[in-house]
Amino acid sequence: MPQGGRLPTLRIDRSLTRSIKLYREDPLRWIEEAAGMGPIVAFRFGPVTPTYLLNDPDVARSILITDAQRWKRPPNTVAPIRLAIGENLFTQSERDWTLLQPSLAPDFRKRALEPRLAQVGALIEDEVAALPYDVVLDFDQAMGRIALIAAAWVLFGEHLERARADELVSHQRAAVNWLDERIKSRQAFVPVALGHESRRMRAHRAVTLAYADEIVSARRRCAPRGDVLDALLAARPGGRAMSPAELSTHVAGLFGAGNETTAAALCWTVVYGAANPDQWAQLRDDSSTAPNFAAETLRLSPPAWGIPRSPTGASGAELAAGSLRVHVWPMQMVAVNVFGMSRDETVWPNASTFDPGRHRQLSKLQERALLPFGLGVRGCIGQHIALSELDAALGALSRHGDVEVDGSPVGKPTFSLKVRGGLRGRFRRPQPEGHAVTVV
Repeated sequence: MPQGGRLPTLRIDRSLTRSIKLYREDPLRWIEEAAGMGPIVAFRFGPVTPTYLLNDPDVARSILITDAQRWKRPPNTVAPIRLAIGENLFTQSERDWTLLQPSLAPDFRKRALEPRLAQVGALIEDEVAALPYDVVLDFDQAMGRIALIAAAWVLFGEHLERARADELVSHQRAAVNWLDERIKSRQAFVPVALGHESRRMRAHRAVTLAYADEIVSARRRCAPRGDVLDALLAARPGGRAMSPAELSTHVAGLFGAGNETTAAALCWTVVYGAANPDQWAQLRDDSSTAPNFAAETLRLSPPAWGIPRSPTGASGAELAAGSLRVHVWPMQMVAVNVFGMSRDETVWPNASTFDPGRHRQLSKLQERALLPFGLGVRGCIGQHIALSELDAALGALSRHGDVEVDGSPVGKPTFSLKVRGGLRGRFRRPQPEGHAVTVV
């Protein structure tokens, strides 16, 4: 129960089943509506309040940094990811992460990554140059392939062939589709998966794990390269080396979770490039604008659209915003409303307008409200890689040509924020004025 003030409550419907149905039909409608209701909003499904949305940057920082030990990633998120990918950096307990993180963090820092990042632009340029003109493209597949090839090189020093990358992306997409459905289901808490669809998921997962086994085995036979894979091999969490199975699932996790969110971000850059041809043409002419284009894309369509947490203790935990106090019980969840905070009109004037120029000089409040990679020790460890890949890809994609997308893309928030129904479109050869037809 709230103390010290009235808790804003967004009640979707009086019926639990109808609330669930309405929410699943258009989650972003409710998430965005809740953003302007207050720093903490009770998300009510019929008579039940399973989730509190956090719309205040200071409250977000309290659970992600200041009081992080009181909060954990919730079981209904962790269990499905563990089933679809295996134990990895995302699913590890706080204790296990604390033991492993010191071994890996130095190799994820920008300075350590610079030699590989300096070469990733050429890799991405080659992949983009291979995209055909004037034919329908599955942008989810194409951007997934580009992101995977870039990640394989930066993280593991592997030159991943295009056909192999396509195969891996196809299997990953199938596994993530299963994951999306599992997270939404009442079985999300269950740590085992039975049935025909689960068997198919495991077959798709096995392909990624086989590739992970392959690169781990190859690295054991060659000299160290001073990268993330070497750091995993050398790590001794709890005083012991990781088993081959543990190494494979960590590698698969870096491919799976990291590639999924980076590919989603690349798809959204295509959406905003198609909708804003003048900005796309400016990007083509001046690649120094890529960081701002990427930042605005991540503001409007952050792949990590919400950051869920649940209390670690059996008695729950308390949220505080000014005089308002809310007790959250163990079976309840809080979610940092990353999507909503970055569209709050009181923070972002003309919030729904795509305007990369706003990132040339953000206010302190805007800087605090922009959290596309989370915060704290469990924030995105690969954010430098993701931003570097986005910058390189944006330059290459805009130089490749004008872009069109089919229909009117809208977001679908599941494991990551993707285009509902997938993103399809085409490239046209660059026109002198940089104009593109955006919807066909």
